[in-house]
Amino acid sequence: QSTPQLFSKSALESDGARLFTHALFEEFQEEYKCSTNTLTSRGFSESNNMELNTVKDALRNRNFIVQYNPGTLESSCTCKLFERRGVPCRHILWIYLGNGLEKIPESSIAKRWTKDALRDIKSNHKGCVGVGDVDIIDKKQIEMTKLWSEVHETMGVLIGREKEHVEDLCKLIKEFREKLLPSVPPMTKHQELEELLGCATNNEITILPPKISKNKGSGKRMLSNKAKAVACASKPKRMCNNCKQMAHHDKRNCPNPFVERPPQNVDDEEEEEEERKRKKKRKMKMMS
Repeated sequence: QSTPQLFSKSALESDGARLFTHALFEEFQEEYKCSTNTLTSRGFSESNNMELNTVKDALRNRNFIVQYNPGTLESSCTCKLFERRGVPCRHILWIYLGNGLEKIPESSIAKRWTKDALRDIKSNHKGCVGVGDVDIIDKKQIEMTKLWSEVHETMGVLIGREKEHVEDLCKLIKEFREKLLPSVPPMTKHQELEELLGCATNNEITILPPKISKNKGSGKRMLSNKAKAVACASKPKRMCNNCKQMAHHDKRNCPNPFVERPPQNVDDEEEEEEERKRKKKRKMKMMS
C-alpha cells in the first residue's frame, strides 16, 4: 500500500501511517490533529507507578483522565475510543507527544487494523484465528495449527504455478487419506455434531412443550353455506309480512323486498285513516 499524505513531520504520525490501514489512519490523523491544538492540561498526579493526567478537550468542553505507565508505556483514557474503534484517542496521543515518544506502543495498536494483519494469521482445525488468539490446549492442537499453516502457505505458493504441480499435490493428499482411513473408524452423525459444537449432547430432556392456551373465541369455526342451509331447514317456517309466504325469513331479510301487493279497497283505506286519527287524539290527551 502507498503511504498517505502526512499532516506534519512528526515521527509519531509517520509511524501511524506505516502501521495502520488507510481507513483507520484517516481517523488516527484526525485525532492527531486535535491532540496538537485543542487540548490543555488540568491536573497531574501519580499512584502506583501510574501517571494520572487530567486533559481538557476544548471541542467537547469536557475533562478526560488518561492513565499512563512510563515503564510499560501502557495507557488508557476515560473516553474509551481505543476500546470502541481501535484507534488511539487524541488524549492518549497528547500524552505520548508530551513524553517524546516517536513510535506508537504495542498496547495502543489493534492488530486487526494494521497493514500486516493478514501476514500473521494462522489457522487451526477449528478455523482461521489470529496467532495471539489461538487457544492452545494440548500438543495435538499445536500440531494441527502448524499443519493448517503449512496448507495455507502451500496454497499461496501454488498460485500462478503450472497445473501439474496442483495435480501432484492433490494426488499426494488422496494417497495419504486412503492410507489413513482404514485405521480411523468413521464418525457417526451424533459424534460429528458433538465435535462441531465442542461439547457432549445431553440426552435428558428438561424442556417441555408449553401448555396450550385458549384465547377468547378459540374453538369456534365458521359454518359453510351447506351447513347453514341444513341448520336453517330444521327451523320451523313463519309468515313473512312482506311476501306473505311461509318461509325461513322475515320482512327485514326477505329476498323479495319489492313485492307487488294487491290494491286495497277505498273503505279499508278510510278506516285505517280514521284509526290513525283516533290514536293520535288519544296520544295527545295522555300527554296533556
